[in-house]
Order: sequence, then structure tokens, then C-alpha cells
Amino acid sequence: MIKGQPKRVEKPPAEVEPLSPLEDNDEVRVQKSLAAAIYEHRLPPGTKLPEVDLARILGTSRGTLRKVLDRLASEHLVEQIPNRGAFVARPTIETTRNVYALRRILEAGVVRTLSQCNCAPWINNVRLQVGEEREANRVGDTSRYIRLAGKFHLDLAAATGNAALEEHLQRVVSQTSLMVALYDLPGINTCSVHEHLEILQAIEAGQHQEAERLMEEHLLSCERQLRLGEERQVVDLAQALGAPPAARAQANPPIAAKPRRKRLGAVA
Repeated sequence: MIKGQPKRVEKPPAEVEPLSPLEDNDEVRVQKSLAAAIYEHRLPPGTKLPEVDLARILGTSRGTLRKVLDRLASEHLVEQIPNRGAFVARPTIETTRNVYALRRILEAGVVRTLSQCNCAPWINNVRLQVGEEREANRVGDTSRYIRLAGKFHLDLAAATGNAALEEHLQRVVSQTSLMVALYDLPGINTCSVHEHLEILQAIEAGQHQEAERLMEEHLLSCERQLRLGEERQVVDLAQALGAPPAARAQANPPIAAKPRRKRLGAVA
């Protein structure tokens, strides 16, 4: 619409119609709930995300849910297949290798930048968070440990003050979280607390080459621990999304993650 046009205003198309504050808050709530369940591996790769069930479990409209699924698809967390519906994304082995290679490039730049700057304003907070990460690992709080392990890398990116870098790394870390859920070995922690502390020490000492080496070895170690998994996982959507018992009782039977086709010659 042109500024200064007479009062007759055409209603914008439905897909771009502005949201009311209430609708906008509902979208944010639903998106956070689904994203957290994916990041924390409560919804493993390949899990079907039926609109009717999710709308009921999350207490939202199907229209809101569709918008959220579209956003998660743009972040590579959800895969939308015509005539089949939405699924938690299931990255291939080739994609996994490429994304980890990208992480090594990005995060080498992060630690190089930080080791050449004053780290006093942020390093103590990150060190405290690594302590929380260690404690979550010690007590077996896996979902919290996974979240904090990823947050370590994002906090380093945030400390550079480069918002574009931080935003891009957020997407990449989200993708690797899915890859860990798909390809990790049971009982193996792919992100080492000890290695995080070594990286921090190198940054604080201003040893940028050592910090880069440690970060590269850390991410290579994470990638090496991943293996191709073929196990079909059964998922209770209501339980995974933290719905109250009453909502769980109304939910449909658990939905299995779609099986992956074996790729001949593929190596993890």
C-alpha cells in the first residue's frame, strides 16, 4: 500500500497478514517447544509431526502450527514432504560431514578472534556454564547436558560481537544436534567438558593457534564418535513435548520415526 493513499485499504493476503500480539506469542511458544524437543533429542530425526496431534498437544491452531513448521523447515530442523507431511529432519551422512566441516571453519575463526581480544567481560560466565555442563553430565541429565554443550559454542560466537556469525552458527549447531541424535553411539558424550575448558584456557592465554587447533580437534572428535544408526525409534509425541497426563491420554498411539534406507558403501 502506498503511503498517503485514501482510507480504502485492501486486506493483505492471508499468508502475509500481520499477527496480533497474542497470535505472535503463541507462535513463539510453539516454536520454542518444538525446537527444544528436537535439540534435546526428545523428538529424534525422522519422527512424523502430524498437525492434528501437535495442535491438540500444544494447545494451538493448525494455522499457527503450519507457520511454525515452515520456520523450522527454513532452519533445517524439519523436512516437509508433499502429500506425506512434516518430519523431524534426517540429515544424510554426506550432509553431516559437510556441516561439521563448516563448523570447523566457522569456529576456528571464532576462537582466533577471541584470543586476540580482551576476554575479561565474558569468560567467567562461560566458565561457570561449563561447570553446569559438567554437573549435568555427572548426574545423567542428558537433555540439559546436550543443551549446555551446544550453548558453549554459541556463547563463544556471541562474545565476538558479530551478530551475523552468531546467527549462522546457531543454525549450524542446530543441524549437528540432529546429527548427534541420529548417529551417536549410546552412552557416548560427543562434546567433552574437559576439551571445552582447554579451549577456554588457550583463548584466555591469547594463544590463537593453540585455540584453533584445540577447537578443530574437538569438533573432529565429535564427528568421529558418530555412527550410522538403523534402529527404529517409537516416539510418544505428547510425552516428548511435556504435555500433562490428560492430554497424553487423548493423544494417538506413539508414532515411529521413519526408517532410513541403507546406503551401499556409506561409512560413518
